[in-house]
Amino acid sequence: MRVLVTGAAGFLGAHVARYLVGAGHEVKGFDTAPSPDSAYESVIGDLLETESVISVAEGVDAVCHLGAIGDVYLAAEQPQLAAAVNVVGSSNVAIAAAEAGAKVVYASTWEVYGEPKYEPIDEGHPTNPDHPYNITKLAGEQLLLAADRLQGVPVTALRLGTACGGGLRPNSVFRIFIDRARAGEPITIQGDGSQGRQFTYAADIASAFELACGSDSHGIAMNIVAPETISIKELAELVVHRYPTELTFGEARPGDVPPAMVSPALAEKTLGWHAGTPFTVGLEHLLEDESDSS
Repeated sequence: MRVLVTGAAGFLGAHVARYLVGAGHEVKGFDTAPSPDSAYESVIGDLLETESVISVAEGVDAVCHLGAIGDVYLAAEQPQLAAAVNVVGSSNVAIAAAEAGAKVVYASTWEVYGEPKYEPIDEGHPTNPDHPYNITKLAGEQLLLAADRLQGVPVTALRLGTACGGGLRPNSVFRIFIDRARAGEPITIQGDGSQGRQFTYAADIASAFELACGSDSHGIAMNIVAPETISIKELAELVVHRYPTELTFGEARPGDVPPAMVSPALAEKTLGWHAGTPFTVGLEHLLEDESDSS
């Protein structure tokens, strides 16, 4: 299969591209910066340039669309940029996929649900995003699913759990905790640390993209989350166990997504997908990666 990966220079896009190459697919990366891997073609371009997106998608069978403003802090500071890239950029991907006759697998987020009305949250749960990041990610998802209904572009949206793995951006909670602990500085938890997340290992997420590319199912959104919930306090304690340092608590951070239990049952049923990497194993891989890169 010939697959275009947008956002291939980013943390998760790079994982997806490498996984697809390892599975024997012909991969092309597209981003505003060069892809970090020489195992596939890297094309530099901008999602906001419609003709560039159409050109790079020519001849592909599927587009794994991970290109986005994925940094929640940047999205909050520059909502107009998040709206442009995450919404207009996704619309350009729909146009390009329609011309190429390609399927689109879109990187959405579990955060589109907002405050849980019931748990576990399935795909029938109302969406009520309240932050420029998850608002624009949902808008991109809806535009692409509309292209499925109205233009016959097969689209699957994957509502991803909080991803972890090597190559995370410096302002991720993992990197903040690990970097501070390794430097002997105290780790500060915002709030009481009870807020839980279904941290999902990047390689497991990448396998969901490959399965979705090859599936006949489309016109749907599916949760891609690990079943295990880990609190921020548990994460901090695991890091402190590895790199002993002081653990402190501060004020809760405004705008944090409320904790929720999200169900991956639909993806398990439709794609045969499951998160095969336990959290402690994934964290150990991340700690090893960070140690090797220092």
